[in-house]
Amino acid sequence: MTANQDLKWARRGTILSMVAYAMIATAKITAGHWLHSSALAADGLNNFSDTISAVLMFIGIYLAHRPADFNHQYGHRKMESITTLIISFIILFIGGQVTLQAVTQFFTTTSTQPSPVSALIGLISGIIMLGVYAFNLRIAHRIHSTGLKATAKDNLADALTSFVTAIAIITSQFNLFWIDGVMALIVGIIIIKTGIDVFREAAFELSDGFSPAEIERYKHTIYQVPDVRKVQAIRGRTYGPHVYLDITIAVDPMMTVKEGHDITVAVEKVLYMTYFIEAIDVHVEPDN
Repeated sequence: MTANQDLKWARRGTILSMVAYAMIATAKITAGHWLHSSALAADGLNNFSDTISAVLMFIGIYLAHRPADFNHQYGHRKMESITTLIISFIILFIGGQVTLQAVTQFFTTTSTQPSPVSALIGLISGIIMLGVYAFNLRIAHRIHSTGLKATAKDNLADALTSFVTAIAIITSQFNLFWIDGVMALIVGIIIIKTGIDVFREAAFELSDGFSPAEIERYKHTIYQVPDVRKVQAIRGRTYGPHVYLDITIAVDPMMTVKEGHDITVAVEKVLYMTYFIEAIDVHVEPDN
């Protein structure tokens, strides 16, 4: 799939998220106010923050697909991770606000019963967000987008919180009013957990973190290339969906330069054929 096709699919996912979040946030905040459900209003506030996050992700993905230039020889794919990091802060802020409001509610006496209609709104919202989650996750795997994966994870968290909110409202019909506040607190905690997960993934990629398990897989594959005596070092980093590898291998010291070059080509080919890795730098050392 070309870069333009990747951008096209990524835009579809973020636009779908923006539209869904804007509609659901408006419905929940309005209904939560008029139907006296703090849990529904809290979930709506979360969806409003997700609308902003989706807009930022749309901008970030667009910038990430800009081609390499004089100042960015490796391209701009880190912009997607930077955008994801910013979004994690927004999620954490909203989660903190929702949690604080839920805790405050415990000290406020109320006997207002939320309308059963608000539970229906929560259920419908949850079903919609499950569909958005499935769509975005499928695209994220197709184009290997870490930003869209983070968006999908947020979609799933929003679907779950919508179902939790609906359960709270249904339970309140049995005069257990305090459960609405408890569920609002649970919503806040889920939002904070999502923000922490998104932050960790973005920070890991921006700090050039790389999975040791992946390194071992690559090393095992390289040893299948004839005449590779030893894999002395492998270093990996990611730029969006692209993996960059720096590899040092040891070969017979009596080989000619041409023979050593042919081995590096074989290593690059097997890694591309097995893992679709294009950016590989192989350095050859004599095996002493």
